[in-house]
Amino acid sequence: MGLAATLLGQDTATTKGGELVARMLAAEGVTRVFGIMDGSYLGLCAALRPHGIELVTPRHETSAAHMAGAYAQLTGKLGVCIASNGPGVANILPGVAVEQAEGHRVLLITSCRREGIVYPDRGGTYQSFPQVEVTRPMTKWSGVVPSMSRLPELVRRALRECFEGRPGVVHLDVPESVMNGVCELGADSLRPPSSYRSTTPMEAPADQVREVARWLDEARLPLIHAGSGVLSAGATKELAELASRLEAPVTTSWAARAAIDERDEHSVPMIFVATVNQARTAADRVLVLGSRLGETDWWGKAPYWGDPSAQEVAQVDIDGETLGNIRGVRFAVRADARAFLVALLAELGRRRERATCALAASTSSGYAPPAPRAGPSSIATARTTPSRCTRRTSRASARRPSTRTPSWSPTAATPPSGRSSSTRCAP
Repeated sequence: MGLAATLLGQDTATTKGGELVARMLAAEGVTRVFGIMDGSYLGLCAALRPHGIELVTPRHETSAAHMAGAYAQLTGKLGVCIASNGPGVANILPGVAVEQAEGHRVLLITSCRREGIVYPDRGGTYQSFPQVEVTRPMTKWSGVVPSMSRLPELVRRALRECFEGRPGVVHLDVPESVMNGVCELGADSLRPPSSYRSTTPMEAPADQVREVARWLDEARLPLIHAGSGVLSAGATKELAELASRLEAPVTTSWAARAAIDERDEHSVPMIFVATVNQARTAADRVLVLGSRLGETDWWGKAPYWGDPSAQEVAQVDIDGETLGNIRGVRFAVRADARAFLVALLAELGRRRERATCALAASTSSGYAPPAPRAGPSSIATARTTPSRCTRRTSRASARRPSTRTPSWSPTAATPPSGRSSSTRCAP
């Protein structure tokens, strides 16, 4: 179903509140909702399939929250779960706590009793408790729809909160009378996502990208540490490319083991604890991507990491409150992890091209560049796969100087691909 059809629907001026919610979810690309059917939000459940959304039903509400969190992490889409008023909401709370702590992008839609008997509770209301007040400390944002007229506004508010800052759980409580009632569609009721939230990933300032690229290029033994922000941003491919470009080992947080294939020669799997510690302490410069450096990362402290006086850190995160919170940093970059890596890789490519051109020019003039300095001794490894250890040892022992060794020999008569040594390069 196209976006126009999703937003405009049929030529009618009225619809059920639940169908309005379903149409707004479909416009955000939602294709699955996890939860247990209930009459208090039947208007929503009945409208899901007509708008291309599958209802996946678990046996318990907590499982619905975990399914939505796993779906969000694996697909990069918004995970949506539902729970009915009272017992259903109480059951889903353990899942809410976990998914919020894990930083998974989840929208929780719950039903509450009808308008007029809740918020505040009239007294003795059946299957009711202060759901927003209970979930608010556990979520990024929690709110209630007080009336049918404010339903579109508050659904947009919840969706905007889902995509702002660090991912987590956003909760919207909708009275059964609103979800199952009939509402009039105004001219502003249905809008495309770009009209109420930013749909462009946050990019880093170009000058910061250039500075970090130079800083990494001049590193003696760089290290990349990836957190779950890499997964949320869909930046696994760019992470692997950067590791290969820098010949840098990659460690991950517990939540980000899937950020890089552990069979990759640059990966230092977290199960090899001693090797991870050695990699982190040996590095002179560390690029932290989408990680808070929490307790399971030893809060970035020595002796599990290098001493701050000898080890500099650049931290990239979508959440400004995370930057430099645990450990002082040389560069605090607020940006989407993938957007940053794309820009960084492009800048490193430009730097390498300029260095290659400079070497080509010096070769044609008869100047022989000095031999590369010997790099630091390799990180001792305690892994059970000797061939990978050997590759890492060879790689570390051949660590480049401040200017990376080009892929072709500077003493060769001509560069590869038949390029003449007089090839003109951009400044």
